[in-house]
Amino acid sequence: MNEATANWQPVSSILQDLPVAYTEIDARGILRVVNEAACSLHEMTAEQLIGHEIWMSLPPDEAARSRTDFFHVIESGEDPPVIRRSLYTASGAYRTHEIHRRMMRDNEGNPIGICCATFDVSEVEAAHYATRQAKLWLESVVDAIPQAVMVTDALGFVRYANPAAEQVIGWSARELVGQQIEKGMPILRATSASHKPLSFRMALQENWNGDVDILNRERQTLSTWLSASPIVDKETGYTNGLVIVFSSPRIVAPQSDSNPADASSQGEGNAWNE
Repeated sequence: MNEATANWQPVSSILQDLPVAYTEIDARGILRVVNEAACSLHEMTAEQLIGHEIWMSLPPDEAARSRTDFFHVIESGEDPPVIRRSLYTASGAYRTHEIHRRMMRDNEGNPIGICCATFDVSEVEAAHYATRQAKLWLESVVDAIPQAVMVTDALGFVRYANPAAEQVIGWSARELVGQQIEKGMPILRATSASHKPLSFRMALQENWNGDVDILNRERQTLSTWLSASPIVDKETGYTNGLVIVFSSPRIVAPQSDSNPADASSQGEGNAWNE
């Protein structure tokens, strides 16, 4: 054990028992402290790790880049950013690790090394990928529906519009998303067999079906059938938005050119606000 290693404090019992890999590296890139989880991660003993450079097991080209990046971080004196690294283990498993690093300093504030905590985020990464794939699949399904479909959150802001909705209303999904539904799709008239008015607040509580006249981007009045249904979270039971479906619109009468958002903001008979 050399002098530098002897002066480095051994790992505490708290750090030793951490379920995440913890290491401390001095300003020369030498491992000084490792806990049991770090030994398991590297599949080496503490004696095999401590006192050696952190680049000892890397390919030469990667080791050179890593060494350069490390000394740039030490020279900067700033805490390095969180990074992710995906590796194959000796058992052949593919694991993704997130590495959190913080600069270590002496009593005068000078950098003396870096401590690292490594978290295995493989399951989180896999769950995120599966969720993303499910979301893309669901969007593909809704995009294929020939009826116009729009989705809002519980405050009435548009969160999704399929291609059929874009074609009917004349606004792109990018323009619609983030708008209040009554501004992106003003409703001039609404009637239903139940004789209940079309109200966004009421539609959050129960389904509404009926005939409506809506105003598209070209200021044309379109007559169509519309269904508004609340979206209920199955776990919490809370309503978190509306799904709106309408189809087979026909032009009732042309209107003068202007922005439909202007018409709705001026209170031009928008049924959503009733």
